[in-house]
Amino acid sequence: MRWQVKCVIDSAKALLPFQAQLRRLKDRIVPYRSSLSRDIQTIEQGICQVEWVNGAVPVKGASVLEVGSGWLPLIPMLYSLAGASQVFLTDLSVLLRPDTFAAALHSLRSQKQFILDRLKPAPEVLDHLLREDSGASMEDRLNEMHLVYMAPCDCRKLNLPAASLDVVTSRACLEHVPPPVIHEIFEESYRLLKPGGAACHIVDHSDHWEHRDKSLNRVNFLKYSESLFRWTHINSLNYQNRLRHPEYTEMLAKTGFRLVREEHQVDEASLRDLPHMHVAERFRKFSNEDLATTDSFLLAVKD
Repeated sequence: MRWQVKCVIDSAKALLPFQAQLRRLKDRIVPYRSSLSRDIQTIEQGICQVEWVNGAVPVKGASVLEVGSGWLPLIPMLYSLAGASQVFLTDLSVLLRPDTFAAALHSLRSQKQFILDRLKPAPEVLDHLLREDSGASMEDRLNEMHLVYMAPCDCRKLNLPAASLDVVTSRACLEHVPPPVIHEIFEESYRLLKPGGAACHIVDHSDHWEHRDKSLNRVNFLKYSESLFRWTHINSLNYQNRLRHPEYTEMLAKTGFRLVREEHQVDEASLRDLPHMHVAERFRKFSNEDLATTDSFLLAVKD
């Protein structure tokens, strides 16, 4: 489906009355369908993230908070399997359900050997925590894995004590958050982290409409002015902030974090296309490499 058609459909949905109630009804009627290939990519990135963090803060025994856990709590589960003592899952609205929790367990079981090789949990512990349905409730299974689900909540202001966390983390979440809100989330993260604590974020800078319409290049959305682009997210679920890699590192530094490790992936096809693309004025201050950066890994510490 062309992205413009999908955008119009999504915008029309946003104008329907009782949208939240309709979405909950749909969730009850239509079972969740996970994508194993997408989940495997998340697991691979999550394990890399745990390993990065472990280089700065021991994950074993750590208290961890994930910003924007979504339907599948794969990343928090990986921190738990790596030995974290408590992992907080957060979302603006309640997204986690028993069927999505079961889907996450299934995807993790499919990568059992990979998890054993990289995170090195005790095999019997891994088998127990990832076992198929045993009749226990989702809440009981969350407790077993030391997972605390906090939703709805606002990560700009959490009811947690200062200096109570070792790690704050996110994956493919921040690109959907307005820049001023990201700054406030970073400030709250700084408050919550202990001295020496780590913030680790994976950001997807690509045009998410390209995920649905492969006729686009991965940075197609850089063509549009802010006034024009806002029409693509009348439905707030489609919001993308279009921030580039240096803007995230700058925000972390302004908050007081010290960046200790970063990696970014440049999309070569986009890099070839950019000299021939019209780029909106807002983005002309960036190098083509920054504009073509589609993924960032960021690790920062609170000194």
